[in-house]
Amino acid sequence: MEQVEQAVAEVEQAVAEVEQAVAEVEQAAAEVEQAAAEVVELLRCRDNKLDRMKISNSVLVNENKRGAALLVSLWVLIILSLITGSFAFEMKLESMLVSHQRKKFQAEALALSGVEYAKALLDQRQFAKELEIEDLPEDENDGFMQAALYIKRGLAVHNLSQEFGDGKFTISIEAEESKRNANLMTRNDWLDIFEMAGVPNTDWDEMIDCLEDWKDEGDLHKLNGAESDDPFYEDQGYECKNGPLDSVEELLLVKGWGEDILYGKPQDDEGDAIYGIAELLTVWGDGKVNLNSADTNVFLSLTEFDDWMLEDIMERRKGLDGEEGTLDDGFKNLNEAGVDGGGFKLQTEFVKVTSIGEISGIQYRVSCIFLLKEKSAVPMFWEEGPVY
Repeated sequence: MEQVEQAVAEVEQAVAEVEQAVAEVEQAAAEVEQAAAEVVELLRCRDNKLDRMKISNSVLVNENKRGAALLVSLWVLIILSLITGSFAFEMKLESMLVSHQRKKFQAEALALSGVEYAKALLDQRQFAKELEIEDLPEDENDGFMQAALYIKRGLAVHNLSQEFGDGKFTISIEAEESKRNANLMTRNDWLDIFEMAGVPNTDWDEMIDCLEDWKDEGDLHKLNGAESDDPFYEDQGYECKNGPLDSVEELLLVKGWGEDILYGKPQDDEGDAIYGIAELLTVWGDGKVNLNSADTNVFLSLTEFDDWMLEDIMERRKGLDGEEGTLDDGFKNLNEAGVDGGGFKLQTEFVKVTSIGEISGIQYRVSCIFLLKEKSAVPMFWEEGPVY
């Protein structure tokens, strides 16, 4: 942290020096403009004087020579003024770039601080108890332990912010197992999702077989599948992975899949609208769905749930008070939920942490997956970059 503060101080000092240089250049430009104005005034006075006085030809010739010298001097001053103004503009531009870079660096540091704050929450989850949180004095209940309790129950934590001077970080923590594991889904599971999402049924068999060929270790083609010798992969310049998916975005590499399938598309001349399925999928976990944090669309993709069951689950998940965001949220056990434990769970092993650092409108995002162990949280996946 000391290195970060030192780097920020050095950048701020550089910005101050640039701003001082810009001020000096602007002052020089002002002096040049004042001198040019004086020359113009002298020329005006000269013209007036010539109009009032009659002088000899020799004197007039001398005056003309002096006037030419003044004109040359004026043009020199104008050119110098333009050069000085251009230099001042460049200095201002450099100052703005340095300031932007400094703020980006601060936003990155804030985002990383948010991740550390989230790790502290994950470590404290085992100590979070509802009754103890209720007894906390109001001035001590800043929401930290309630967020830890939510993580313990497999609930999501959204938009938890901390401010630091002019900047802040905002974190969200979600159970990654609130989604369907794309590596463990059966053919029927995929068919249910495709039907719900509005994927054309003429594409279903090819998409499923091509995905199986992408993941399996052999080179034998499924009926509608494609291995590395398929013209599609030869044109793309890569081979089938022959291994499980490492991310949901990896599906974009598989023949028959595309952005329309993962992220959706509106209705157009080529077909009906497609609901993107990326938000329903994960590659982490044992395949069981977290009942406390799965959203409505994930439940709709499961054949176990009718509409009335879904409404009942979502309502009872709010707790006895019927309000979201309170201490009694979430099911305490699967019997309370009244569902089969074979396909569902409450606690989670993998969580996704998203931290966004922000200062003066500049944002930086860090997204990572943590494996929750009994006394620690181990990072398994990491992605970061500026938010545009």
